[in-house]
Amino acid sequence: MSNKLIFMHLPKCGGTTFHSVLDRMYLPEEIFDIKVIDHIELNTEDFISLSANEKDKIKLLKGHLKFGLHEHFSAKSEYITFLRNPIERIISYYYYVKRKPNHRLYKFNLFHDEMSFYEFVTEINQGDINNCQIRFISGIQDKEEFMLEKAIENIEKHFSFVGTLEKFDESLIILQKIYGWSTPYYKIQNKTTNRPNLDKFDIKTIDAIKHFNSGDIALYKEMNKLLESKLKNENTLELDLSRLNTLSKFYSYKKDTQDYLRLKTNKLMPTMCKNALKRILH
Repeated sequence: MSNKLIFMHLPKCGGTTFHSVLDRMYLPEEIFDIKVIDHIELNTEDFISLSANEKDKIKLLKGHLKFGLHEHFSAKSEYITFLRNPIERIISYYYYVKRKPNHRLYKFNLFHDEMSFYEFVTEINQGDINNCQIRFISGIQDKEEFMLEKAIENIEKHFSFVGTLEKFDESLIILQKIYGWSTPYYKIQNKTTNRPNLDKFDIKTIDAIKHFNSGDIALYKEMNKLLESKLKNENTLELDLSRLNTLSKFYSYKKDTQDYLRLKTNKLMPTMCKNALKRILH
């Protein structure tokens, strides 16, 4: 039996787009998705409670999961994930939450529409804002230095690959070669819109992000350095990236066209049905 693949989807690190790639590489019956229920909790227990036989059928486990679920597989497993520059991740997450009134931070009265970005960074003591990436990968809640140390240890022992959102295409090329996938073209999903660029934020706010996410920053620097080293050994990288870019543009155009036609059809359908009914009655 081949190793189980576990994709750890870290919040605002390109995971939704990568899910759409993985859904083409595996059959639906081979996948188990860890999903958010009612914007508050995860369905992790649904996976854990599966029988051993049902778990054996799973080839891909993916979602907002923290390190440790591999222990529920009888076969060997390996993790993959994408990191993101922690400062950019926090900025994106703030504007993502602002447009999601059903987000748990709203529901738990931890966030409100008038909350400034600085307040978001400094006043909300939640794991997805404070060193999110080392919390997920370490699988523990502890002092920052311990979570960082454990995250690096887990990556060395249990991860086949760690990519970055900043080098998303390059990361996909490496994953394609590791797992023998077809070209992993994609259309960007769940992108946070209407957010300012990094240079629009004051030093005080940026320093606050660095203070509360220094463990994530240290991990990102280390993994980015490792990724850069791997990319130097990719002799056909430029050609591979060109092909991926071309196919992704074509795929995005195709999906946009399908979505447009579906929308137009849905709008026209009630009128078409009414006209057809009139013709029948008369």
